[in-house]
Amino acid sequence: MTSASPSFAVFGFETTHDAMRAERVLEEAAIEVTLIPTPKSLGTLCGLAARVPLGLEDAAATALAAAHVAIRGRIRVDDRVGT
Repeated sequence: MTSASPSFAVFGFETTHDAMRAERVLEEAAIEVTLIPTPKSLGTLCGLAARVPLGLEDAAATALAAAHVAIRGRIRVDDRVGT
């Protein structure tokens, strides 16, 4: 029996500094965040991206915009861990 893989929103940034700043901003906003290697589908951005649950992606985008953290890409990914 297999369960559905959770989906996440992934935000890409131009610099590692921006990604680390995004992590801090999202944590301060009580939004679950994990820094991950940037997926190839986001193109040639810095090596880190921020992964947040799909239900929190709009709140995350709002928090990042309010903190003047520039998002350079945004995608949806399905977690494949354990499959």
